[in-house]
Amino acid sequence: MIRRAAVVGAGVIGAGWTTLLASKGYEVSFYTEKEETLTKGLAKVRGYLEVMKTNSLIQEDVENVMKRISTFNDLESSVKGADIVIEAIIEDYGAKKALFSKLDKMLHGDVILASSTSGLLMTEIQKAMERHPERGVIAHPWNPPHLLPLVEVVPGEKTSQETLDRTKDFMEKLDRVVVVLKKEVPGFLGNRLAFALFREAVHLVDEGVATVEDIDKVMTAAIGLRWAFMGPFLTYHLGGGEGGLEYFFSRGFGYGANEWMHTLAKFDKFPYTAVKKAVEQMKEYAFIKDKSFQELSRWRDKKLLDVYRVVWSK
Repeated sequence: MIRRAAVVGAGVIGAGWTTLLASKGYEVSFYTEKEETLTKGLAKVRGYLEVMKTNSLIQEDVENVMKRISTFNDLESSVKGADIVIEAIIEDYGAKKALFSKLDKMLHGDVILASSTSGLLMTEIQKAMERHPERGVIAHPWNPPHLLPLVEVVPGEKTSQETLDRTKDFMEKLDRVVVVLKKEVPGFLGNRLAFALFREAVHLVDEGVATVEDIDKVMTAAIGLRWAFMGPFLTYHLGGGEGGLEYFFSRGFGYGANEWMHTLAKFDKFPYTAVKKAVEQMKEYAFIKDKSFQELSRWRDKKLLDVYRVVWSK
């Protein structure tokens, strides 16, 4: 049973994990090496909890929740007594392998070592774990982790079934929606799907078909509204009418798409011209003009909570 968690990394994801864990009643160790970064991370946690309190996601006073969080600048002290360690550091194999090597040597073999990576592979990270590679696993949250419910659990080649089962069970106790991948793939599920669409969006900007603002309107006024509660398969199953997905592919829109799908973007690196256009057009994006990052973040979180309540509240 997992009673105590340690979070390594005090950035946006680390602070989000810490917020979620503490809000669910767990004792949390919150670690990063630099005191300044730790102070900023703790401020993020407090801000996140205040948003949750304002929106009735937690009933406790923020200060009571904060008391369950212990801060550390020393790695070994921070993970002592933890049943699971959640890594949330830079997206770099070198940094992650160095950390997992240290943790593997420090901790008893039944402590789960979970990475928050958005797309790196546990099989590669496990190469640095000489003692117990079987306890390494990916637990990829979506940003912000304390608000978005999805966690993708991804095994490496040496990850044990016990580790997968314990990780899935723990994430479900945190009220997460858990998807366990049958095998590794870079980017996992969510980011691969998201970037397939984003690549086409960037391509359309580069080709001068539409502005970044109008592409966002298409997503929020149509595609996003459907995808908030239906995935692409259910969406197009219903799009096939009484014949469902089979009709969609054989006679419906899916069949017609064969005539133009060859024109979709095929690049595997964002072209410089497209990046330049997208960045310049964001400066003219009417909605975000004169709004600070903090204002936009609060607006986003409020909207996410509104959608979450409609789609996922029981």
